[in-house]
Amino acid sequence: MPDDNDATQEERALRAMANIHAGADITDEAMRLSNDYTDRQTRRVKAWFARMTGRG
Repeated sequence: MPDDNDATQEERALRAMANIHAGADITDEAMRLSNDYTDRQTRRVKAWFARMTGRG
């Protein structure tokens, strides 16, 4: 199974659905997906901004 850092968004979502199907807490899995997505997007925006301002 790939590390979460290497997994695509779809792979992480499918893993969360499998976890839910296996009895995991739906709210916990949804929050993990949401937080992961937000963190990845925030890093992308920060990197973009750093490139645009010459700080990266």
